[in-house]
Amino acid sequence: MNHIKIAVSAFLTFLFNNQLNAQQGLEGIIVEKYYVSNAADSVNAFDQLAPYALHTGSITYRIYADLLPGYKVIQIFGNTEHPLKFNTSTAFFNDPNYGVSVFQGTSLNNTKKHTTLIDSYLTIGGVCTGQMGVLKIEDTDGSIGNNQGILTNFTPEMGLPIMGTNAQDGLLPGNPIVPNILGLTNELDPIDQVVGGSIQISNGTIAALGGVEGVTSSNHVLLGQFTTDGDFSFELNIQLATPVAGGSEIYVASAPAAGEFTDSTLIYNSNPSAGLEENLIAEAMNNLVVSPNPAVDELQMNWLTYESTQNYQMEVMDLEGKIVMAVPNMTNSEKIDIKDLQAGVYIVKVKSPQRQATQRFIKL
Repeated sequence: MNHIKIAVSAFLTFLFNNQLNAQQGLEGIIVEKYYVSNAADSVNAFDQLAPYALHTGSITYRIYADLLPGYKVIQIFGNTEHPLKFNTSTAFFNDPNYGVSVFQGTSLNNTKKHTTLIDSYLTIGGVCTGQMGVLKIEDTDGSIGNNQGILTNFTPEMGLPIMGTNAQDGLLPGNPIVPNILGLTNELDPIDQVVGGSIQISNGTIAALGGVEGVTSSNHVLLGQFTTDGDFSFELNIQLATPVAGGSEIYVASAPAAGEFTDSTLIYNSNPSAGLEENLIAEAMNNLVVSPNPAVDELQMNWLTYESTQNYQMEVMDLEGKIVMAVPNMTNSEKIDIKDLQAGVYIVKVKSPQRQATQRFIKL
């Protein structure tokens, strides 16, 4: 019996070391509520003739890729199969003086002026010349300040102030790269001085030659910042460079093809409670359990839901993203026959029109 246990343990170690490594660079997408605007900010934006008003209570969201050490962000992209989307239920705020749609190396001095620091834009790491974006909790050098004395609001929702006493503005010294913008025409107008709230890229990319790592040990790379008084949402696709020379991983928001991966955090909505049915589905999808794990012949799938008759779709993928099994209609408790699968590590994905959840399991 001890020999059997040792053999199984060695087999599991082999599987995790040699197969899980095929998808491990992206630990998730982090959304930070960077700032909440107040009346003084609103007045300043109005005086500077902002194309869309900076309403009191507008939230500035920052989006970060959370990577394992040694991984780099190469690009965020959209194509016909996987469009890149950023949306708000109202419109995005654009700083009228120094605002950009994609990071272009705005000077540190200009970043201190008016509402430049809460402009809406895309980036691969950079905020301004010599400064990289970091989570405020990882900022160690305080705040650059604001020449007009605004952006001083502080609410529990935003965690830490970006101006004033004990401020942490989410900037640290670094060498930001100005990204290449490829294939785009007017898709980014809503964050480029045109009033609008919908960005969809189906044939374009924002790319950084050689890739970008974070400037802290946690390796968080800023991908964008959006200020809005509406409900904010996105569907994100990203390519990473691996620590192995020439290696890369592609992650898409949904429906990964062979060689692609997905992650539930690539889809975000600041207002997930849009309706009761969606809430119930979201709760169910967040409680997906598969057992036994490892499994030999059968895999029991259970998830909590108040609607046992709700139909879901199930897919089993290998670690290259190839679908090896699919069940179009399932209830909230099913046994899946997996005896024909080859031994290895797999990802099971359950999805509804609103949500999806994934779990890994081992087939012995």
